[in-house]
Amino acid sequence: MPAQKPMELQEEQVLWFRARRGHLAGQGAPDPGAAARATVGVQAQQEAPALLGISQRTASRPSAAELATALRTGPRELVRTWGQRDTLHIFDAAEDWALIVAARAQWAPGGRRGVMPSEADLAAGRRALRGAPEPFTKELLHRAVTRAYVDAVAEQAESLRMDPIRFAAGRVLWQLAHRGDLCIAGKVGAERTYAAREAWFPELSWRAEADPAEAATRLTRRYLAAYGPATAADLAHFFGARVREAGGWLAALEGELVPVRCGSRRGLLALSADADELRASPPGGADWPLRLLPLWDGLLMGHKDKSWTVPEESECKLIWRRGAYVAASVQDRGRIVATWTHRARRSSLRVELTPLSGWRRRHMAALVREARSVAAHLGLEGAEVELTHSH
Repeated sequence: MPAQKPMELQEEQVLWFRARRGHLAGQGAPDPGAAARATVGVQAQQEAPALLGISQRTASRPSAAELATALRTGPRELVRTWGQRDTLHIFDAAEDWALIVAARAQWAPGGRRGVMPSEADLAAGRRALRGAPEPFTKELLHRAVTRAYVDAVAEQAESLRMDPIRFAAGRVLWQLAHRGDLCIAGKVGAERTYAAREAWFPELSWRAEADPAEAATRLTRRYLAAYGPATAADLAHFFGARVREAGGWLAALEGELVPVRCGSRRGLLALSADADELRASPPGGADWPLRLLPLWDGLLMGHKDKSWTVPEESECKLIWRRGAYVAASVQDRGRIVATWTHRARRSSLRVELTPLSGWRRRHMAALVREARSVAAHLGLEGAEVELTHSH
């Protein structure tokens, strides 16, 4: 059978498709859960940027306070837990949590090394969760971790200047979260708190996914619907997996995919069902709004190929920085034209902007409007913007 002829697309067609599917253009998702589903989770190592990312993708633009309340009071639809790349994300609990748990076995191991808790250690941790107050701190498991496991991790804990019992309890919590038994609840002071799934989501029908490969393939379909067209390397990058495994998930979708050529890029694949929407011509003006993307925004985590969003390779290090830090960025028509920081000043939001090569004076009016929306999200009355030095 002859190879399928690639669909030819312009770069702006691809960027416009991703903007609409990620709800950074158009009417926005009907609710926060739909916004989280559309992006296959919102990275939430820090909660505040994640809440802004969800708000920007939701039609009603809910405030940070409203979203924080939705995370912590029932009935809950959002869950904060470890997801792809072994990083905290906010997911739609009903649709995505079990899928993420099942697919984890297909991803590369996380960065944590050393002795992991045994099944007996995890069983002891689960027993401690029964009847636990909601939410609870790591201290709940201090009496539950077995002496044998504390001894096994003592040397590693002491090398990190950590108490062995606290270190062991943290490992048990982390593994139970990987199994879907608990999630992040919030904080008490500076300490993170947790909640058992059955207590925090009493009405959630937990659908355990038995086949990790099938779960990963289903997530691949979801990824392409939001971030396509993409390569196997992009897919592996997004989920924190090996390219070989990503290629297998794509192979499982044979018959649903169409090859895409965009400029000099090769190896791109998209869902055949999305072909007509991919061919759509991008609009002008306010139909594709400028956005103040938060730290670690999903748009910037979706592809190994950074040239989609930052055409000047020399500027990539200004966005994707050391220590897995991804800067808050100004997006215009799918490309990053500046970075930004902010701080509250009395009742106003002060945005400091550092232009990149794509910045133009015409961006300022739209940026001020968007800054006011961010201020409202944070419960502030207004916003002011200051340009700092240019790179």
